[in-house]
Amino acid sequence: MNDDRNQKNDNNTPLLVLVFFLTLAVIACGIYFVSGLLGRSGSVQTVSVTETDTVTASGTEAVGETGAGSEAGTDAGGGADVGSETGTVSETGADVDSETGTDGGNGSDAGNNAESETGVDLGNAADAETGTEAQAEDDEEPDMDISGASDEEGGSGALPDGGSISAGAFGQEDSLDIVGVVKKTMPSVVAITNQSVQEVTYMFRGTEEIEIESSGTGIIIGENDTELLIATNYHVVEDASILTVCFWADVEDEEDLIVEAALKGLDESKDLAVIAVQLEAIADEVRDQIYAATLGTSGTLIIGEPAIAIGNALGYGQSVTYGIISALDRTIEVDGVTGVYIQTDAAINAGNSGGALLNSDGEVIGINSAKVSASGVEGMGYAIPIDDARPVLTKLMERTTREKVAEEERGYLGIFTQDISEETRSLYNIPNGVYVSMVESDSPAEDAGMKQGDIISSLDGVTVTSADGFESLLTYYSVGETVEIEFYRADKGSYEAQTLSVTFSEQPQEESSSDERFTPPFGGMTPFR
Repeated sequence: MNDDRNQKNDNNTPLLVLVFFLTLAVIACGIYFVSGLLGRSGSVQTVSVTETDTVTASGTEAVGETGAGSEAGTDAGGGADVGSETGTVSETGADVDSETGTDGGNGSDAGNNAESETGVDLGNAADAETGTEAQAEDDEEPDMDISGASDEEGGSGALPDGGSISAGAFGQEDSLDIVGVVKKTMPSVVAITNQSVQEVTYMFRGTEEIEIESSGTGIIIGENDTELLIATNYHVVEDASILTVCFWADVEDEEDLIVEAALKGLDESKDLAVIAVQLEAIADEVRDQIYAATLGTSGTLIIGEPAIAIGNALGYGQSVTYGIISALDRTIEVDGVTGVYIQTDAAINAGNSGGALLNSDGEVIGINSAKVSASGVEGMGYAIPIDDARPVLTKLMERTTREKVAEEERGYLGIFTQDISEETRSLYNIPNGVYVSMVESDSPAEDAGMKQGDIISSLDGVTVTSADGFESLLTYYSVGETVEIEFYRADKGSYEAQTLSVTFSEQPQEESSSDERFTPPFGGMTPFR
């Protein structure tokens, strides 16, 4: 028996040894695994991010603005982003030309109704069903006069200075009343539709003219004896053949909400414009419900305080987004023009250009104009500070309202102009403006004393920064009108500021052939006759 037991024990010994070593191996692996976890948990991976952003300005998406490519520029803002962003800037506020009808949208929507609606007509901001549902009938109207944004005498006087501004409701007993702010301000914001004609060149069909419809936003800022005055961005109304606005009011016939507007004044260099609506064209039912917005001040803004954006996002009608002031004094370049902006994370979408950025008191602190649009970038919108916009708007409100002149009645100037690149401008110390590359013989410009090489900086008091902008401006002047042109002329290595008066004449019957023999110094050339 003992021999049998000893034999069995001898047979079990290798098995016990194997189990022992396997146990040791498992324990060793466990210790290695746990130590690896502890080692990894003690470090944080740092990723350096470099991105190329596209800054879209909330004013014109479509053939030429946001939807049609970006315009060169640099986004100086970065907020809390890691690394620096170098972005291009384009205007975002005028959605254009889709194929299928308009989404009625809900005017008080939080601004997200565009997410699932691709392929709709984003440009029809003036449609009676585009977000124009009015506030409930029992909502109490603020007791404000429609001319509240102008001086006490009425008319188109200077815009009032902003008073003190609340730093926001955070940390106070009462929470921020976003609904109250929106109800107070919505009747002061309008949807703008821009119908324009653009030339498109096809490879085999040549050049054709097509109609483009885009959308943006405006803010009612005052009135004079005959007109309601609305502030917006220059790029929202640029090249407009027909402008219409859609008011926010509760009416029986929604067609009463839509009224034609005309250009009052514009400043391309500041991306600002004022349009006018004839008071007699506005239905009494609408006039009783709309009023001028209250302009605050951007000079006392604090980073982190609330910000509310209202605008005609994607042309669906008025919508509202909410965020904070993310940064101040952000310098960015939009379409070749550098400006200083307020940065906010309140969503700014195409169609929002010209809309209101509000503080917690419902005062306008900025005019929404641009946004960063790039993969991995969220919540970087920009607004023109109201303190910067106020003096420009005051000046524009005082100009004569103009409409485009029929082509056969437009005045003839007789010059060719072209843009100057920033590199060339810096290299030769050339002032801002457009270069006069040729002056035609016996033309009004030559008779007035203009010469090749002059740099035109303004026409009739309107700042000129691009050849296209100058061309668009000339379409508002007819034969026989006299205007002043401010320009710079080279003199012994420097430029002298000068002014001349020129009277537009009729278009010549035969085109001069001199342009075929002329080679412009800076590349392309545009005739403005």
